Amino acid sequence: MPFTPGGVELPETPVNKQALHRDDNGLYDVPPGFPRGFIEEETAKEVNELIYDEDEELSDSEDDQSQELTNQIQNFAFSQSDENSKYSSKELDNLLPDEMTFGRVQASDAEALPKAKEWAHVVDVNKAIPNFSELVPKPAKVFPFELDTFQKEAVYHLEQGDSVFVAAHTSAGKTVVAEYAIAMATRNMTKAIYTSPIKALSNQKFRDFKEVFDDVGILTGDVQINSEANCLIMTTEILRSMLYRGADVIRDVEFVIFDEVHYVNNQDRGVVWEEAIIMLPEHVKLILLSATVPNTYEFANWVGRTKQRDIYVISTPKRPVPLEHYLWAADAPYKIVDEHKKFLEPGYAQASNAVAPKPNVASNGRGGGRGGSDAGRGRGGARGRGGRGANRGGGNTQSYVPSYNGRQSNNNTFGKRAFLKLCSHLKAKNLLPAVIFVFSQKLCTQYAVSLSSIDYSTAKEKSEIHMFIDKAVSRLKKEDRNLPQIQMIRELLGRGIGIHHGGLLPIVKETIEILFAKSLVKVLFATETFAMGLNLPTRTVIFGSIRKHDGHSLRTLLPGEYTQMAGRAGRRGLDPTGTVMIMTSEPFPTASSLRELILGNPTKLHSQFRLTYNMILNLLRIEALRVEEMIKRSFSENANQVMLPEHQKTVKLNEQALSQLKRPPCMICDVDMDKVLPLIVRERELHSSIMDDISRTTIGRSMFTPGRVVVFKDERNTRAMGIVTKFDDRKRLNLLTFTKLTAKPDKKGDIPFYTGIEGFGKKHLSNYFSINLPFGVSIVPVSSVEVISTVRLNMDIPSLIRGHPEEVKKSVNYLKGVLNHQSELKELFIRGIRSPAILSKIHERDRLMLEIKHAKCIQCPTFVDSFLLDYKVFTIKQQIENLQQLMSSENMDLLPDYEQRIEVLKELNYIDEEQNVQLKGRVACEINTGFELIITELVLDNFLASYEPEEIVALLSVFLFPGNTKVEPTTITPQLDVGKAKIVEVVTKVLDVFEKHKVLVTQEEVEFLEKNRFGLMEVIYEWGRGMNFSEIMELTDVAEGTIVRVISRMDEVCRQVMAAARIIGDSTLYDKMEAAQEKIKRDIVFCASLYL
Repeated sequence: MPFTPGGVELPETPVNKQALHRDDNGLYDVPPGFPRGFIEEETAKEVNELIYDEDEELSDSEDDQSQELTNQIQNFAFSQSDENSKYSSKELDNLLPDEMTFGRVQASDAEALPKAKEWAHVVDVNKAIPNFSELVPKPAKVFPFELDTFQKEAVYHLEQGDSVFVAAHTSAGKTVVAEYAIAMATRNMTKAIYTSPIKALSNQKFRDFKEVFDDVGILTGDVQINSEANCLIMTTEILRSMLYRGADVIRDVEFVIFDEVHYVNNQDRGVVWEEAIIMLPEHVKLILLSATVPNTYEFANWVGRTKQRDIYVISTPKRPVPLEHYLWAADAPYKIVDEHKKFLEPGYAQASNAVAPKPNVASNGRGGGRGGSDAGRGRGGARGRGGRGANRGGGNTQSYVPSYNGRQSNNNTFGKRAFLKLCSHLKAKNLLPAVIFVFSQKLCTQYAVSLSSIDYSTAKEKSEIHMFIDKAVSRLKKEDRNLPQIQMIRELLGRGIGIHHGGLLPIVKETIEILFAKSLVKVLFATETFAMGLNLPTRTVIFGSIRKHDGHSLRTLLPGEYTQMAGRAGRRGLDPTGTVMIMTSEPFPTASSLRELILGNPTKLHSQFRLTYNMILNLLRIEALRVEEMIKRSFSENANQVMLPEHQKTVKLNEQALSQLKRPPCMICDVDMDKVLPLIVRERELHSSIMDDISRTTIGRSMFTPGRVVVFKDERNTRAMGIVTKFDDRKRLNLLTFTKLTAKPDKKGDIPFYTGIEGFGKKHLSNYFSINLPFGVSIVPVSSVEVISTVRLNMDIPSLIRGHPEEVKKSVNYLKGVLNHQSELKELFIRGIRSPAILSKIHERDRLMLEIKHAKCIQCPTFVDSFLLDYKVFTIKQQIENLQQLMSSENMDLLPDYEQRIEVLKELNYIDEEQNVQLKGRVACEINTGFELIITELVLDNFLASYEPEEIVALLSVFLFPGNTKVEPTTITPQLDVGKAKIVEVVTKVLDVFEKHKVLVTQEEVEFLEKNRFGLMEVIYEWGRGMNFSEIMELTDVAEGTIVRVISRMDEVCRQVMAAARIIGDSTLYDKMEAAQEKIKRDIVFCASLYL
């Protein structure tokens, strides 16, 4: 049974209440699970007598002690009386409060109502802690250097038993906080769990912590080392799985360290962080480590509210090593942001001028012919006849340089040639080592290979590099040591050049990381994954581009992404500043876009919480937390939940106000006031909607031309009159408004429909018979307009706005004439509206007005007073109802999705009508790699029983391979073709059920049948049959790293299907999956990590 999640109050069960039942003597008399206890009369009598005797003895003893204490108090009082006499009674009275209240304090107004508790507390790190050694006299770990203030604050709060959220810049020293927590756990004989977003980071942290602590273990699915250690390193998915299973190890855990918390923004896996945080039991303290993000307080407050514990937010004010940002343009660097984060306009201007289009000398036909430097022969210049670049004997045969603005070639260089010049500059200016971020695996390799003429390594470094590579690959089989990728990387590394991306073999990536950490790799071409948590700082960071493809479209980097990657620049203690360079491309970036990219705020932490069938079934199975509670506690619902105390307070105040509002009975008003009120509300809603709709039409917009006089409701909900000066794009009117003379307007002005009954006539216009100057200015939404009048001032509106005396006088005289001679301000008839929807609303509004006019209560002399009181009661009730709706579980955004998924699970028999988890549901709980329903259907259909182990893993690969291959799957065996057809059938069936119940499906589910997900079946099949890796690579165009990743995850799927087979009692399937696991778990794919 899993632990109760921290911060969740579960109702006490009837069994527990019965088990804790006591008799009259305070003794437990009902054993747990029994309807009653056994009581024998004689025994009960003896017990009562013994209790009575003991009470007698205690009573006598207490009486003696009481008398002695009374005597002592009296003696003390007499001895003090002389000393107290020097104080006069007047002086004593002055010390007492003016009013004293005895008994329980009565709740009054907002003071007794619940207030929103702030769970997050921001720590001021600008104040030093001079007495740190006094605050932490016996530290769990002593560091060989002076701690920064933010580290001291974190250590102090950990010693106080608090949870902390440390948001620090890259290389600031967040790991110190993690190490101290691990040391505390070791001292306290408890456990600390360190979680990371990726397995590579877990492996690296295992190596780092092993150098500091003796007892360290790692759990990452395929690797389990020292699983009983005091410090356990694991991925967040493993922690979530342990929490759902109720693993015993959680009992001993004191700290859970969530590293790289900003990964919560990851669309696919961010939900795992939220699940784990919500499910952690109460006794676990949290340590959240993150890059700097704008909303650390908001996130920490959510964690604190969810866990019902205080979270101390500690942030670093600045980077330990400041950064300087440059533009690399026309083969030269131009500083655009200095170390003080100031954008340098002159630097940007110089870079822009350097790449500006130059007059093309060859454009008039000269300079062509044999041996011409760049131009082709005759017309067309550089891009004339003769193709791209030079003609026969032409000079530059490098990659094609695109033209500037499609016309003239600019002075910038691109592609491989640009990197040659850049790397030469880096070496000359002593700016190595450098990481060059290129957002394409293919381009990473191409650019690195293109630097064939560069060699950064000395003879000694070459020897060290090759010795390390030999040692690393010695754990591989002989045939795997000569794989093309390994040979290529060996040659590059020998010259101090490296590559780092997801397509590399894990052992190759780790070799490059370790050599880079030893400063033996001088230039590293890497994709974005290199910046994710790996502690590998460098002197210089270069962006090959500031645009990347995110899987959906090509877009500019977000400020947070840029900051995360640029943060690798600047090695603490080695470099005074870090250098960041942006290689310019076309179109040349604007100054504003660069300012936003470099100096803009990083991306906020946003919830990626979503419901999965595995989550729903696990929660229904364990019953430790309802699904609705999980949704309510998610970060996505944080804004609503934070407002709960405020909403409760408002409801309480409204209920108090409601109890004091009571209209005296009226024989006329009581007849139909209750019926008229809803009609009035509906009429006002329709009127606002009509005005809003009209403003979208050409005819409607023409009615709000400057000079038009309108009647509207102002911000105080009071009727007013004004002149339109402008109608903006946001459907708002800019108005010049009139100041009323009457201090107290007619009460009818507060009635929302009264103009529809009487018109805006003399009774209301009398307020404006004398117009005060100057005019007021208001900006109001179109929906607040009540009357569009026929009056339009044909005057110079700009002069009127500026308060030009002549125009103001002219307008005032004109309006006075209108107001004196018209008994009613006539409404402009809406002509030409042809929209059926608008006309329907107008007809309904007119019908309601007619019904309201004929109501009996309207005729009552006291109607206005009665209506205003009833209307106030109505609005308060409506507000209470709205707030209660906001506070209810029905208001949660994900609730409809949950209800739809529950219907899917019922239809497919995963749960029954009472939401009890059935056998299929228990099987699906074991599948947490995705597509749990489809895999469960295949298992329970006994579909896999007729296949051999290597065929089973080949078929299951479709749930792991994303389908990014151009190689079309061929017929491997007839049996596998039947299996493919069956998988397509099951997927189609399940997706049809999703569509039937309108379930939100992921992009991956939508594209399952469209993408080439069967493209790796042959590779996995042959690997299961024993083919070596070099032969495997000849079957596909998929990168080595991707193949290893799919096979590694297949090992996890095998374990999950084995667990499913155990649940359903299918020993044959269990044995086959065990055999399949043994067949794929071999050689280079499951080679031990260099970090372990």
